[in-house]
Amino acid sequence: MKLKSNQPPREFAIGRGQPIVMKDCARIELEPDEQVTFTTAAGAEYDVARKAWGFYATPSLNGRLLNFGLRAALVKSPLGKYYVLLMERGHEDQFERYLDLEGNVVVRWLDDDADLAAIEGAPGSVTLAKMPLHCPCGADRFTTVHTYFAPPAGETRFPWASPYRRELVRCSVCGHFLSFHQMDDRTLYDGSYVNATYGGDDGLRATFERITRLDPAQSDNVGRVARVRAFAEQHFGVRPRGPSILDVGSGLCVFLHRMRALGWDCTALDPDPRAARHARETVGVRAVCADFMGAEPLDLGRFDVLSFNKVLEHVRDPIAMLRRSARHLAAGGFVYIELPDGEMAIGDPIGPAREEFFIEHHHVFSAASLALLSARAGFRLAALERLQEPSTKYTLRAFLLGG
Repeated sequence: MKLKSNQPPREFAIGRGQPIVMKDCARIELEPDEQVTFTTAAGAEYDVARKAWGFYATPSLNGRLLNFGLRAALVKSPLGKYYVLLMERGHEDQFERYLDLEGNVVVRWLDDDADLAAIEGAPGSVTLAKMPLHCPCGADRFTTVHTYFAPPAGETRFPWASPYRRELVRCSVCGHFLSFHQMDDRTLYDGSYVNATYGGDDGLRATFERITRLDPAQSDNVGRVARVRAFAEQHFGVRPRGPSILDVGSGLCVFLHRMRALGWDCTALDPDPRAARHARETVGVRAVCADFMGAEPLDLGRFDVLSFNKVLEHVRDPIAMLRRSARHLAAGGFVYIELPDGEMAIGDPIGPAREEFFIEHHHVFSAASLALLSARAGFRLAALERLQEPSTKYTLRAFLLGG
């Protein structure tokens, strides 16, 4: 960057109303991929970024710029000249007076999604494909939190994840996180997940045995089971026989292993045949190998409890999956879900490098987005809790009742 300060500043008068004396203070020459940030005393700010082809004159109009306290407007002068002005929130009256004095009018605000969509849909405009993921709140107003150019330490290496590039973005309305990338992960649950995560059948069983042998104080699953059992006893009362439960995305099946020991009637569902076989042969529960969101609805019957233990963050449309679960929930039953807590995880010293934000998680939730997920899927939120588990994972737990 080269900065040339004008000492004293060059002064000149402009304006159609009362003359405005402007002071030309400096000239800044940026090299490609250099940036300067302009700020106000109240904390509003915006960036100008130099590129080899020109400039990014502002941050994203309906994202970072908005979060920094500035609203962009397309303004037209009486002479037919167009300008992009940035109004600082809290200064609306001054902005209106300025427009009146200068005879300018706001043609369109450039921070509102509806206005921007109208521009995009105007004749002659180009419409891009929409982002494949959506926030549970429906606002889809995202700001980039972190850009990954390589897998963070500890993340499973998947064969399709190359070249590696993805963004972690956050909704400025409800705090929900999305992992956005263009790598082809369609085969993730066609076998590569079990292969890469557990090393196949032998690794699946070895990991199951290691987790089930953990000291109870070190086991996430022990706390999970205790909480589900306590809620069930409160909700159903004490029964001579345990409730029936369907665990969707059962994986290692450590959860149903302990629920079965408590006398519950357990069914595991997993899309990988090895996980289903492991549930049946090692854990001793009924198992269904199927895609819960397959084109043809599954004839599973109904269950007192449905559980989604760290599952909904792995699917592109968690609202649709949770909504489909209603057809398998018995009258008076409940749904138990666990999700990674992005609000707590992002504040951790390593933040975006934490497991909660690994590539297999399309979604990472906030307390608000979990509540919205529940409501938009047609459920009532009976309880919502956040905790850091013995494994150090930041987790949101929720119990949902039928609408």
